[in-house]
Amino acid sequence: MFAPYDLGDTVVYTAYSLTGLSTLVVALRFYCRIWVVGKLKGYDYIMMFALICTWGVCVDNHFQMHFGSGEHPYPKEKAVTPAFTHYQLVGSAKSWYTYQILYLADLAIIKFSVLFFYLSIATQRTFRVLVIISMVVVALFSIALIMANAIECPRKPSLALSPGIFVNRKKWQCYDLVPLYFVAAAFNIFSDAFILLLPLPVLFKLRMPTLKRISLLILFSIGILVPIASGIRLWGILLWAKSGNNARYYGAYVVFWSQVELNTAIICASAPSLQPLIKNIFGKLNRRFSRSAYYYYGDGTHSLSDLRRPRRPRDPNSLSDLDNSLPGTYQPKTPHRSTEHELVIVKEFKDEEEIRDRVRHFASQRSSAQSQLPKSPARAHDTLASG
Repeated sequence: MFAPYDLGDTVVYTAYSLTGLSTLVVALRFYCRIWVVGKLKGYDYIMMFALICTWGVCVDNHFQMHFGSGEHPYPKEKAVTPAFTHYQLVGSAKSWYTYQILYLADLAIIKFSVLFFYLSIATQRTFRVLVIISMVVVALFSIALIMANAIECPRKPSLALSPGIFVNRKKWQCYDLVPLYFVAAAFNIFSDAFILLLPLPVLFKLRMPTLKRISLLILFSIGILVPIASGIRLWGILLWAKSGNNARYYGAYVVFWSQVELNTAIICASAPSLQPLIKNIFGKLNRRFSRSAYYYYGDGTHSLSDLRRPRRPRDPNSLSDLDNSLPGTYQPKTPHRSTEHELVIVKEFKDEEEIRDRVRHFASQRSSAQSQLPKSPARAHDTLASG
């Protein structure tokens, strides 16, 4: 797909494909929030606004490629008229001006969605303070970068929207955008990594089943793809900065990895909200290891539901039938424990003959048994309920 002459189609196809995928993920997020959880919150609406901005960046990238970005500077086989060249230069200036502002705003909105989500789950004071500080830093840096790009020509602001920006930048003392691009990329890499690591100490301290904790950590750790995408975009900026007369061609690398970065951020930020859907897909495995209560039963472990419904053949001489005929004050004698720390262990008798012998023994010497027994539940399921 990366053609040696024109990268336009590659950028356009990638932009629409990734943005469509992000739209699907956000739609699933809204489904989980509305029909599973029951309500939407502020950070969900912020993410929806970020998705709208991403579509704006996508459409703007389409026009950037339409006006010649991603092409080599040497002419094509067909003749190019001065009017067409002017048309391309004007469109390129306007589309790049829109891109550099909309891209920064979109990234800031995505970060705010994640930070507001952190703020909604923050119970520790330290974590809450760090989230608020992060929001302030992201806001200040984003506003500063957007303003610097918006007024890149303070002496003549209209020059940024005209072909003159490509030839008269130094004459009108416009800002050099290369350092701004590097500063913005470095800030995004650092802030993305910090936002990714921010909730991990809290997640490690949560009291929950191991499998559920691991699944949460995996969902949050997917965000590591965002700083990776930002780092690759930084490489694209480096190629563009050193390209010289090929800047128009290598600018497509910056646009391409910008789309990867934005959509990866949206997908990773929405991943934790998809947990109910993931639970539904892998419900059986999740219920088996994290939702069932487990108790010791003989030499193995069994769930509470299995203990309440033993799968043993019914026998007229079994303990379950004989137990119904005994008085309500009858309590079985517990065996002697040799350890200091006693555990309530429900043991299954090996054969029915031993059960009948014990019941006959307890029934014939009821009075002596009552005087020796400690207070314990009368049945196995009562023992489990009380434990």
